[in-house]
Amino acid sequence: MDIRMIVTDLDGTLLRSDKTISERTLRAFERCRENGIVIGAATARSENSARKYLDMLAPNIIISNGGATARCFGEIVCKTMLDPQTVLGIIEMCMRFQPDGDITVETDSGYYWNYKEKPPSDSDYAYAIYSDFSDFDRSAYKITAELENEEDMRRIAAEFPSCECLSFTGEIWRRFAAVGADKVSALKKISERLGISAENIAAFGDDYNDVEMMKYCGLGVAMGNAVAEAKHAADVICGTNDSDGLAEFIEQKILN
Repeated sequence: MDIRMIVTDLDGTLLRSDKTISERTLRAFERCRENGIVIGAATARSENSARKYLDMLAPNIIISNGGATARCFGEIVCKTMLDPQTVLGIIEMCMRFQPDGDITVETDSGYYWNYKEKPPSDSDYAYAIYSDFSDFDRSAYKITAELENEEDMRRIAAEFPSCECLSFTGEIWRRFAAVGADKVSALKKISERLGISAENIAAFGDDYNDVEMMKYCGLGVAMGNAVAEAKHAADVICGTNDSDGLAEFIEQKILN
């Protein structure tokens, strides 16, 4: 395999279930770097909430907020946001469908959350700013909201043509973002900028928002713990995130 770039999802892929990264996995990526392979992270998290993991991995590419933002060797290459009117409209509909649900909004000025209790100081989301969203007037990279019914999510998105939505496995959190704010769109811009063909990129993932990215790349690898849709889209399935599946695959199939 002539792999020149590796892009990995974080939660459920690079991270184990306890939200740690194994030493074996970090060593595998360091060996990739030594062999001239570009390292990328692609996550639904913001850079802030993923910071400690990004510091450990030290990727050359950071695709965050599910693809709404992306950096290539430190330079911002894409920034896709929902306008303030759309943001407020989505929030209002989420509150109507789920009055007691939590809502978070990622913006340039901060991460806003109508939390019931302030996150602990050691939480990945300790930097959250409280808001009741009554008069929210900011553009946003993404809105995530607790909605028990997935159909409610689709009803909300249908009201806003500039918006796309998706669910996360095993959760009632639903994501709303601008059309085109996805991992594969960001990765296409990065691969064009670096002159690396899609066929020379390996993508690792486990969830619905990794499917198109794995299809786009020359080598799509689904984790053993991935959802069925991700496994179906992948070229190959490796071990689980808790059994160093990613590291084992890199060692045996890419570095060799």
